[in-house]
Amino acid sequence: MTTNVVNTLKNIGLIATVFFTLTSCEKEIDSIGVTLIDNNYFNPNSITAEVEATTLNIEKVPANGQSQYLLGVYADNEFGKLEASIVSQIVPPATGESYTYGENVKIDSVLVHIPYQATSDGNDTDGKPFFKIDSVFGDADTEFQLKVFELKTFLNVLDPANPAQPAVYYSDKEFLKGDTPLFSGNFKINENDTVAYIKRYLNDGITVYDTDTIKEDGSIPSIKIPLNEDLIKQLLVDTAKNSDFDSFDNFRKYFRGLLIESVELNNPYAHLVSLDLVGAKMAIYYSIDQDEGPDEDLNGNGTNGETGVRTKGTYNFSFGSIKSNVYKRDYSTSKQSGSERLYVQGASGSNAIIELSPNDFLEGLRDKNWLVNEANLVFYVDQEASSNIVPEQLFIYNYDDNEQVTDVMTEGLNTVGGLLEYDDDGNPYRYVFKITDFVSNLIKQTDPTESTKLGLKVYNPTDLPTSRLDTQIRTFNWNPKGVVLFDHNENAGDKKLKLELFYTEINK
Repeated sequence: MTTNVVNTLKNIGLIATVFFTLTSCEKEIDSIGVTLIDNNYFNPNSITAEVEATTLNIEKVPANGQSQYLLGVYADNEFGKLEASIVSQIVPPATGESYTYGENVKIDSVLVHIPYQATSDGNDTDGKPFFKIDSVFGDADTEFQLKVFELKTFLNVLDPANPAQPAVYYSDKEFLKGDTPLFSGNFKINENDTVAYIKRYLNDGITVYDTDTIKEDGSIPSIKIPLNEDLIKQLLVDTAKNSDFDSFDNFRKYFRGLLIESVELNNPYAHLVSLDLVGAKMAIYYSIDQDEGPDEDLNGNGTNGETGVRTKGTYNFSFGSIKSNVYKRDYSTSKQSGSERLYVQGASGSNAIIELSPNDFLEGLRDKNWLVNEANLVFYVDQEASSNIVPEQLFIYNYDDNEQVTDVMTEGLNTVGGLLEYDDDGNPYRYVFKITDFVSNLIKQTDPTESTKLGLKVYNPTDLPTSRLDTQIRTFNWNPKGVVLFDHNENAGDKKLKLELFYTEINK
């Protein structure tokens, strides 16, 4: 069990509430009387209120303009399967740079480079750094299939239906793609993938005249996907002199980008990796014949340079500003159907909907002369659930109005809580939300249409309000973690969902 801090919180909550009342609500003080505490008019009490909750699967979330993008395949017996793919524009070499190829061009290699987010984990005996790849979910040793296609859907910057607004691409969008993959193969993350070795060929396409060792800045490991050289030559080399390469606008209409697709291989229990796509690019490594310029010796005598010298070249196509995730969900193996538990998962997974006033509970409270000092909504983790990707924080919001709960705006997210608590054995135990102002306002309301429902989701950085006037709830979510919680059913025993109310009864 966790350390019991209810009594401490109750006392702090009571003192804070009385102080706030005395300093900020003079009208209410005048109507009640300033000698209430001295005359022992307050009787502190607590009750556990009934609430009800259900799971709601999320069909889609906005998936472009994010700071993180998922790639891979993940499944467990609780939540089913998720396949996460990426689409992105690519940008040709910088404006003003001459995009041309010379004589006897040979494409040596074409690689898509996507840097991992990685943390240095020391060095080996030779000084070579070890890295630990961050934000990997699932079994990193299980492969999934990775395919890369030419993207055939044009990615708009602005919404075609409302050009004054930026385009939004949702996670369930189906993108058109080329018939033939540019790459198809098995994949799993590799924390040692810090170097690419590029063989350079003579114009016979067989003889290797040199091998380059390519290291990215900082030697951070990266995903390296080799694309079909012949197909890239047809698309981006043989056509280099066309007007399609005169500007970025022309180019993005001609070559609309890449679709990097994740597909289950033989085992859906593989893994996802979260990527920020900063520094992601497609690199074309090529060799051509080139004449050397004239040389001068120490006496100023000129000599003609050698002709037909094999020369290396590289063109980098960076990932563009328009990128999006594609999530394919399969709940057929999930345990959600008919369950008496709550399933909360990010990345277009599932939320929980909580009804705070079943059987007109709040209506009954309105007839009582109570001052709510603290209201806590408590969710207990089902520790028998098979999922092991429990989120560190959940987020609660006003479901019907799709707004921040009052307490987030008045007290701040840290006070409201929602952080995962652990039991004495270090196992995930519960989440507690302090929603005192929200509940107090509901008790004061006499409008029967006032929202009494809360939504519960996996916390995403975009959930945090940007100002005191920002009550909007954003539906971005790229965190695939999920947790199974007990609902309001009696079978959960003392771990069923509950609303704890600590109140002071004002004696008349």
